[in-house]
Amino acid sequence: MDRLDIKDAIYHFARDRGDSRDQFSLTAFDSVERPAPSFDEIVAHMEARAPLVPGLGLRLREAPLNLDYPRWVPDTSPLSERMSDHDLGGAPWADFEILMGDLLRTRLDLREHSWHLHVVRGIGSAPMMQGAVTVVILQVGHALTDGLGVSRMVRALFEPVSEPISAPGAAPSPNLTAERENPVSSTLGAVVRAPVDLVRSRWEARRAVRAYRGSQPGPPSVPATALNQAVGPYRVVRIVPMQKTEVRAGAASVTVSALCAVGSCLNQYLGDGDGDGDEPLSATGGTVAAFVPMALPRDVEWPAANRAVVGTVDLHVGEPDIAKRAELITRSLAAERARVTAAPLLRVARADERVPAPIVQFVQGRRFRQHDRSPSHVGAKTTVVSVDRGRADLELYGAVARFSAGFPFLEDGRCLNHGIFGLGDVVTIAMVACPDAVPNLDAYTQGLVDRLRRHSEQS
Repeated sequence: MDRLDIKDAIYHFARDRGDSRDQFSLTAFDSVERPAPSFDEIVAHMEARAPLVPGLGLRLREAPLNLDYPRWVPDTSPLSERMSDHDLGGAPWADFEILMGDLLRTRLDLREHSWHLHVVRGIGSAPMMQGAVTVVILQVGHALTDGLGVSRMVRALFEPVSEPISAPGAAPSPNLTAERENPVSSTLGAVVRAPVDLVRSRWEARRAVRAYRGSQPGPPSVPATALNQAVGPYRVVRIVPMQKTEVRAGAASVTVSALCAVGSCLNQYLGDGDGDGDEPLSATGGTVAAFVPMALPRDVEWPAANRAVVGTVDLHVGEPDIAKRAELITRSLAAERARVTAAPLLRVARADERVPAPIVQFVQGRRFRQHDRSPSHVGAKTTVVSVDRGRADLELYGAVARFSAGFPFLEDGRCLNHGIFGLGDVVTIAMVACPDAVPNLDAYTQGLVDRLRRHSEQS
């Protein structure tokens, strides 16, 4: 039986606080000249594939009185209970984006199921599609795995393979023999160990902090803007698939190219407030930085399923030359990756692994009640998630995958986030926003797409 690490468990403990932090991985399939697969056919496909994918047969079982961390146990419920059919009846792509925004507000109860598959059919029009459109959205609890793990799950579900599927590292697999373990006795063991574990964790934390103080300091906080306020209850999304050649700025990577364009757009948007003025933020000395999740190197020992840390990357919006700015961002990205994946900071992150579960829940609850929903200073203006999901060889009953997307969750202090997801030669730009903070996401999206194309043409 797999006991949750603290870094995974905090996602589960926060299930009733704030907004959904589930991961949503979208894959859009084109049937070309074939009829679209029926929902029953997709259910049959999942019944054949899902049992072979590590992590998709699990749910959480909490310890008695929550005195220990939850554990993964087998989920033996019918697959159909973890699937939903959404038929839009020929509605346009804009209606699908509205549905996607509504889905982002939903959250899984991992004690029932750790994932859910939304099947969207009957979309009347969609970018890059020739025939009938089928969109599948895999919703996965963040306690189960990270973004790369979800990508591996999607590939395992839809790759055209005839042999047994293997997706190592996608998520923990259950130890079926441990199901005979008595949950009461294991919880009592955790209670008995709790005082010693707490003392050891505090001792290790002090040592880790002392060691970290001598390393490179993190980036400073910056004044908050209109995008860095309390997040409202609603979500709006825009999904724009583009050819990779339209996104890449010269020799820069897709990630760096996207960061260049995001920096340009936010520099203008935050300078004049609505994107219509002429005074960029950088003209008054302002800066733009983005939170960028970074995967840990494979050789780093890390007990959690979530193997990503977040770096703060300066987007160098004061540099007008695109090639020079791309070079500066590349350097900032490399320097920040080296900092956040270095041993001193990772040791600080791991120092709390022995903290007993009740203390973690108490502290987490207190922080949630006391946190400032509209901070005066923030670490970054936005979050940019960039993931390459590999070859465009995914298929579903003869339908071929055209593009993929993901949606970084919003939280107080960040009301506009960006997802950059590659599949084959297509890069999808996905914006997620709170409409209270970004009342005209269409204009911002068009500005970002125009910047990407302009940067690629100038390089």
